[in-house]
Amino acid sequence: MSAARLALATAIEMRASKSAELRLEEPETLLGACGLLKNQLESSPEEVLRNAEFFYRFLEQPRRSVGILDEREFFLGEMALIGGTACRLLSRREEARRWFDRAEAWFRHTLNSAADWSRLSYQRLALKVEEREFDEVLELAPLLIESFEKLEMREEALKCRFLEGIVLMEANQPTRAIETFRRIRAGARAMGNDQLLGTALTNLVQLHAGLGEAEEALDASRHALLVWRRLENRVGVAKVHWGIGDLLRVKGQPASAIEAYRSAQREFTEIGMRGDVAALQLVVADLLLDLAQDEAARREIVAALPAIDEIQMVPEGMAALALLRESVRGRRIDRGALRELHGYFGRTSQ
Repeated sequence: MSAARLALATAIEMRASKSAELRLEEPETLLGACGLLKNQLESSPEEVLRNAEFFYRFLEQPRRSVGILDEREFFLGEMALIGGTACRLLSRREEARRWFDRAEAWFRHTLNSAADWSRLSYQRLALKVEEREFDEVLELAPLLIESFEKLEMREEALKCRFLEGIVLMEANQPTRAIETFRRIRAGARAMGNDQLLGTALTNLVQLHAGLGEAEEALDASRHALLVWRRLENRVGVAKVHWGIGDLLRVKGQPASAIEAYRSAQREFTEIGMRGDVAALQLVVADLLLDLAQDEAARREIVAALPAIDEIQMVPEGMAALALLRESVRGRRIDRGALRELHGYFGRTSQ
């Protein structure tokens, strides 16, 4: 692991020339780098993407001698999978798909291809959640869970259940979603998996907040923040602040809600998650309209539009975007389009 840390601490432009010194072709170094990059996905996704791309290109050309069996192919697939996951978190969905295609191509040559493909399938399914292909998620998630369970990959099976819970949230079935995330919370605690526990708690914050259940939402938020701060997971912290903003909004405290949303925005901005920043700008704009601050709301929407343009959405989302853009030009904001567009931003997938 020390060799991996040294490699990642070395400036990217210097690494290739120091490859022998940094032991970049040794499986132990590459395995450590993969582990470190995965742990940084929800704190520094842009940095993770840059590093994953470096290792991918380094291993790809010229052909490196890594290990004795399929190690080169495995690490190429793994770095592509990490790169695709980082792109998904950054709402760069077309790039994510390209990286996932690369991962699939390399995993075809690995001995443990069933497990590798299953992990890749999870990321592709998470992408489908964010693109609101809910029927397909509900059809495929149980099959993927079964695959993980046969492979005795308990953590991955539990993560798939998150996707089912998220679909229930989006389908406006909060009671069923709460039951699902409570079961996931119990499973994560039994496994001692803080990452999954924090994600389950964060989703419970958002669900209870949406129902105006202040005591339950605040209790879940306290526990979630303890987990995320221990893990130094800035994405998790930001999402908890988002959930608290939702609670304050439901409770009729718009100024305090905006303050909570701004806290989440600052976190997302610093780690490069422009899609989430834009989504929160739309939420804040809606609240500003409630406060009769139409011009401030218009500025929020105009600031969000460039990032929204970069995010590939389903046709219905593009239609809402067009309506919103036209209404902003006319200085009378279409609130229906504003709220509909906000619904096309995912914020809960693992």
